[in-house]
Amino acid sequence: MRITQRAAKTGTLVLVVAGLGGAVLHSLPEPADHAVRPTVERDLDTWSMPLDGYAQPAVDATSYAEELVAEPCLERLGIDGAPPWATVSGLQALSEADDPAVRGNTTPALATTKPLLPALAERRGYHAISTIGANVEARRAWAGSPDRTAAIAAAPEGAVEACWRHARRALGTNESGVEQSTAVAERLTALAADDARRDPSVAATTGAWHRCMSTAGLVDLPGTPSDLPSQSMLMDYGLNFREGRITAAETALAEHDVACQESSGYRRALYDAQWSRLLHVTASDAAVLDAVRPDQVAVAERVAATIERLAPPAPEGVD
Repeated sequence: MRITQRAAKTGTLVLVVAGLGGAVLHSLPEPADHAVRPTVERDLDTWSMPLDGYAQPAVDATSYAEELVAEPCLERLGIDGAPPWATVSGLQALSEADDPAVRGNTTPALATTKPLLPALAERRGYHAISTIGANVEARRAWAGSPDRTAAIAAAPEGAVEACWRHARRALGTNESGVEQSTAVAERLTALAADDARRDPSVAATTGAWHRCMSTAGLVDLPGTPSDLPSQSMLMDYGLNFREGRITAAETALAEHDVACQESSGYRRALYDAQWSRLLHVTASDAAVLDAVRPDQVAVAERVAATIERLAPPAPEGVD
């Protein structure tokens, strides 16, 4: 098993400039004058963005899917033992927890830069997705067990790596350059998300959102949706604890928030502002993106389907 960590990330000085039919991201000293063909269809409910197809799926989910596919090959080499159970959502949550859009991270996981999404508001309120389904400790113990380590060491030279190569080819996770394109897609998407919140078209809608949300009775209701959850919500709903209990009151407030964002025009304005900022990139970023196929959404779907099909069943009550 290969539980990996994303490499340390460094930032690039950026400015946001207007031009080319809309606000675009500009990395000094180059102009952002290279048009980008969106890799996905527009979808406010999932908050799809033009560069999504360049960002590889969650590292933890990818590694687990590769382990599942490689298992029969490894068993033929005398390396027994199926990987322990894990869930797609838990593995995704683990990667997002390792890659948040905070603490100066310039290339956060795409999901961490999105606003509150309707499906998550209904299921989890303002809570982040649970990492319980990643089953980290059991998977780590399985990967490092003495018997497994000894069997790998005793295998013919190159045979184990051949199993991994086969798994990566089957899943389509073997393309070179994807880590670089992922970094570009995540960096630019995060920059666009941050700047879109300051767009005049977005700011013009926040008053209507605030009036709509005032019926919720929050004592510390902020001026914009991006400043939720407030301090009182953190305390009342235990939002500092990822695995805390999710109450009906929390999900009701989150759904009300989404409805107010929609009725005020905030969500549409924010989406349009962020999308437009990702339609042009610099020559350097374009070169990185052009070096790979923008097919990572399909790869992510294949990884998820493989886990759903091959993973051992999770204990009852684990999503």
